[in-house]
Amino acid sequence: MHQFARQEINRLFSTYDGWRITPLPEGKGYDREFIADRVVSGNKETTRVLVSYEKNVPAEKIERMRSSTTGPYGQVQKSNLLIIIPQNTNTSSVPADVRISFMKSFAFEGDSLEWMKKPVTKPAEEKTKAAV
Repeated sequence: MHQFARQEINRLFSTYDGWRITPLPEGKGYDREFIADRVVSGNKETTRVLVSYEKNVPAEKIERMRSSTTGPYGQVQKSNLLIIIPQNTNTSSVPADVRISFMKSFAFEGDSLEWMKKPVTKPAEEKTKAAV
């Protein structure tokens, strides 16, 4: 599951554009946190990313992400917040300033988390053979 989450992060924060993605130490459960940062024209851009597989976005994890992070010289670093969640997740507890990105590979069907496979396309020959 974490490989798919990493693919989603790489899709949003390309190393070609200078983004560096650092995973934070793992906590309890399947949720993971990352920090994506880059330097553009002398300005440092930082985004804290939470990848959550829960049906309802946990408000306490958002508040923990908001907690200030200090830099190497004691300065408080400002960072944007992004949550990557499966499709059909309840986002009512997410504040307006937190960006939301929905995964392409997972979605909730009712209460269960489902893997969204790509549809298999058969060549035209096989379709005509099946019709005969």
